Amino acid sequence: MFFIIVAIITEVYPRINIEDFGTTKLLLVEKGQYVEIRFIIYIPYSLPGAPCADEEYLEIRDGYNQSANLLGVFCGRSTPYFTLRSSGHNMWLRFSPQHRYQFWQSSYEGKSMHKTAPANLNTVAQIQFVLLNHFSSLWCPAEGGPAPRIVWRRNGAVVQNSTSVRLRFKVTEQERNTKYSCEVVDHGQLKRIHISLVVESKFQITCLL
Repeated sequence: MFFIIVAIITEVYPRINIEDFGTTKLLLVEKGQYVEIRFIIYIPYSLPGAPCADEEYLEIRDGYNQSANLLGVFCGRSTPYFTLRSSGHNMWLRFSPQHRYQFWQSSYEGKSMHKTAPANLNTVAQIQFVLLNHFSSLWCPAEGGPAPRIVWRRNGAVVQNSTSVRLRFKVTEQERNTKYSCEVVDHGQLKRIHISLVVESKFQITCLL
């Protein structure tokens, strides 16, 4: 009688806890890996204020400094659990000045480029608001690992192709009739979301207040 012992080797990625920090922090993993972060940020309810209205936020970028593509901006008294992934072995975090946020059960790890997560556009808002005669942003928070490239189109023409979830532009009257979309490719399959703009003026907002 013969016994065959087969050793199953699996890749183990140790998670590193994220401790509270001042303003900026660089997450770095080995080359050939991408960063996957899972986090919750919160402000104790004993502290006054409205974090988003007070411009207290955390921004996360796909690289090693503030010039890297934007992966997301997060604010709120207590955020849900977020999972975010970079396209390479760096991820840069920055809190707004005078922030009061703390991390809760937050960590990151390096994952092999071969260990992918499906790309999707499940959380993209199909109606987004912009302000006339001001610079405004459209958001396409694509998910996937490594971070997928997001193609932004304006009336069908490509205007941006990067891992940035934000498209920023000056809003003119012409934007009322402009069609925008963002798209990603997931294992050869194109996924696209069309975004409708609601163009508001400063006068309209003042009247509502």
